[in-house]
Amino acid sequence: MTATVARTHASRDEGRHDEIRFETSGSTGVSRRWFRLPRQMEREVELIGTQLVGPVDRVVNYAPTQHLFGALFGQWLPRMAGVPVHHAWADPFAPLPVSPGERVLAVCIPMAWDLLRRSRPVLERASSVVALHSSAAPPPAAHELVRRSAPLLRAHEILGSTETGGLAHRPLHPEGSDAGPWQAFPDVSFVRDADAPARGPEDLVIRGPRLARPERGTRPLTQWATGDLVEFTGPRAFRLVGRSSSLIKVNGVKVHLTRVDEQLNARLPQAECVVLPLPDDSLAGEGYVVFWSDRGNAVGVADIRAALRDFPSPSQIVELADIPRTSTGKPDRNALFAELSPDSG
Repeated sequence: MTATVARTHASRDEGRHDEIRFETSGSTGVSRRWFRLPRQMEREVELIGTQLVGPVDRVVNYAPTQHLFGALFGQWLPRMAGVPVHHAWADPFAPLPVSPGERVLAVCIPMAWDLLRRSRPVLERASSVVALHSSAAPPPAAHELVRRSAPLLRAHEILGSTETGGLAHRPLHPEGSDAGPWQAFPDVSFVRDADAPARGPEDLVIRGPRLARPERGTRPLTQWATGDLVEFTGPRAFRLVGRSSSLIKVNGVKVHLTRVDEQLNARLPQAECVVLPLPDDSLAGEGYVVFWSDRGNAVGVADIRAALRDFPSPSQIVELADIPRTSTGKPDRNALFAELSPDSG
């Protein structure tokens, strides 16, 4: 996702606005442009700043500002709060400029946590540290830092996208894995299928005033299907089951690949694992592949198979020196699929 400021006509009612243009990454599909109004950016900063962050004296930003998450909390929040920002994403190994007694906000993507862990003595100068994490699952270093640095540091995960902005949040717990349900932000509402099973997985469809405007639209979206499968645990709370595209059948058995990924990372925290569906094959049927890097911890294929004994076997298990990722820390699907053997899927 990239962002630029573009003067466009938002609607006949609202006149002209300096909209902020974002592009969804082309690494998992066709690149598309989305537009946000300044008042939507301000509303999100105010909402999350009030509900999760609180007062801050300095921002340490690891999220590139061409992406929505980095733009919101690495540009708009510091400007609105009148506080300095250190763009650590531009020079990740530069010393952090934290002064004694400061209240610090750390804007995190996966690569940030190991860097913050190395900078723990500097963080301990602060009176408090709040970390916001988005864009991909937190790595083991995140849970470790939260565990070792409490109560100085508290952290929150934010679930959202370019199309929706932040839609839900939950504490980032030190234990890791799926630590609890997601809680929707106050201005987000759900569009639910009345015929859906009472306790079965449902598609997550939302409404809210912070939905983006598509490139060919004249107004922001009225609702958006996120592509997530969820199980509702309360009127405004849910657990992620997986992506709609991640629910597959392997030899007739339903497999939620998000749960496969969670189990691997829970049982083998010393390794880095990514689970992706293979293209459906008319003869072989659906399947999935596990990409993994042992990070020098002597994890082997047998360990991965043992960790997945509750699931149908993967079509392939591919060892890599490192998991390729995009600039926001998400696994780079195109680069991963390029590592597959020619006879796969």
